[in-house]
Amino acid sequence: MKIYDEPLAISADQWLAMLNDPSVFHGEDVELIRTLYYFPDCRASGKELARFLNKVSHSPLNAQVGRLGNRIVRKYPDVQFPMEREGKVRWWNIPFLGEEHPGRYTWQLRPELREAVRRYEQQEMDRHEEGALLPSELEDIPLREGGKKLVAVNRYERNARARRLCLQRHGYRCSVCQFDFEEVYGEIGKGFIEVHHLIPLSEIGEQYTVNPFDDLRPVCPNCHAMLHRGNLSIEELREMVETRRRISVIGQSN
Repeated sequence: MKIYDEPLAISADQWLAMLNDPSVFHGEDVELIRTLYYFPDCRASGKELARFLNKVSHSPLNAQVGRLGNRIVRKYPDVQFPMEREGKVRWWNIPFLGEEHPGRYTWQLRPELREAVRRYEQQEMDRHEEGALLPSELEDIPLREGGKKLVAVNRYERNARARRLCLQRHGYRCSVCQFDFEEVYGEIGKGFIEVHHLIPLSEIGEQYTVNPFDDLRPVCPNCHAMLHRGNLSIEELREMVETRRRISVIGQSN
């Protein structure tokens, strides 16, 4: 195994400025970096990232990161960047640390870039620019009655990108009852499912960033309603459903 961990004199503030500069970080670059941010320890292989970004292979990502690295070098020409033995800049090693295994590379966000992405995500939530989830997923909405009526939708609910990443990881089958809308309804059911927060929104603080892989799960509307009505975990409701199914099968066989 070979480790690429050379330090880089670019601060979190500088990375954040570049993330907000479309002349450096194009839209596809921001999407790549934000996706890697949610992987465990901000680390993944090119193949894993390609799957989540709907790429045919990791080759386009390699080329994309090369172009990004070139723009970063032009932005900061006085910085000492990682170099190959032949004297060429190691483009991918600019935004990423890395490990080389036989037949496998893994990329990991540099610590300063990781912090910049955390702050970038917070900016996105503050701007409320991302689309809303399904209406029935807008949970724990506080209401104030009287002369003025205020509906304050928790901003974490509005992260449509987190929903998409959750479904790319966990699929569109209900995590409780295994119902699949496409299997039952065909084309009109394709891509339909709700997303459930494993951590109650009331417990999410200002500095908390929803991890779409760990904190969200796909559930059908019926199970979603029962999870909240019974204040149950997915595992508890799944056991209830499976128990009642077993009882039903036994009753039919008698």
